[in-house]
Amino acid sequence: MRKPKVMISKCLNSEKCRYDGQGFDDKVIRSIREYIDIETVCPEVEIGLATPRDPIRIEKHENDLKLIQHNSNIDYSNEMYEFAEEFIKKVDDLDGFILKSKSPSCGIKDVKIYPKGQKCSISKNGNGFFAQKLIEKDFKILIENEGRLKNYILREEFLTKIFTLNRLKDCNDIKKFHENNKMLLKSYDSNSVEVLENLINNEKTHDLYINKVKEILNNKRSKTNKADIIKDVFNRYKNKLNKEELSYNDELVDLYINEKIPFSSLLVAIKIYALRFNDAELIKQTFFNPYPQKLVNIMDSGKGREL
Repeated sequence: MRKPKVMISKCLNSEKCRYDGQGFDDKVIRSIREYIDIETVCPEVEIGLATPRDPIRIEKHENDLKLIQHNSNIDYSNEMYEFAEEFIKKVDDLDGFILKSKSPSCGIKDVKIYPKGQKCSISKNGNGFFAQKLIEKDFKILIENEGRLKNYILREEFLTKIFTLNRLKDCNDIKKFHENNKMLLKSYDSNSVEVLENLINNEKTHDLYINKVKEILNNKRSKTNKADIIKDVFNRYKNKLNKEELSYNDELVDLYINEKIPFSSLLVAIKIYALRFNDAELIKQTFFNPYPQKLVNIMDSGKGREL
């Protein structure tokens, strides 16, 4: 059985390739390692830099950004761009990237940018040179950094997307995939289901269906979309519930919208009703279990929320 294939920065996999000769035993990577196939890359080592090494950084030279080894003043911009271009040509069948935060090669939205030759940074929200090339390529593949994945909401979204893509690639019956993932896909784009059903009913458009699913998963789920689906399911059972239960369900939705409880709390409540009323159609929906249950961990550093 296929597992999600994820490319990660080599240092996050405990490999000692950082500028200081160290690696990271990253908690998120450690928790998901059993459930994914990992490939690794260290762009700085790939362009020939030694380990350990003098650190490189991003500098602004007039209107251009340069990748500079500050102590030697050597410019590695071209080498990094050339490596990134060659790397991109070889990317095949990946479901996601997890890159090292704050890295001048791999960071996303959190990299310091310095004035030419100066000590103090002028920005802390740049992209690493390698990461920027991946973003520009627009793979329709999720690209995250490990710092952001310490945030429960962002981690939940990342896992949901890579495991949904994996199910799509691993399925033998695309119509069954659609039936089981209908609510999940609707939570990303409430107008998508009708379009997808038109594609799924014609074998000649199955490739278009697959591309459309990838496009939909590239969207960001809003709390409103997710809450609306939960409300629809509660309404499904409104004639079977008493006033106190209906009132409590409304309260749960409000708590979620106001960030007082995680989305998983709503999913648990819905699944209890689905089991109670033997709702087989609802129970099979991946909306309730989009990724392995053992990866559900609401411990949250809070980091990454504003990125």
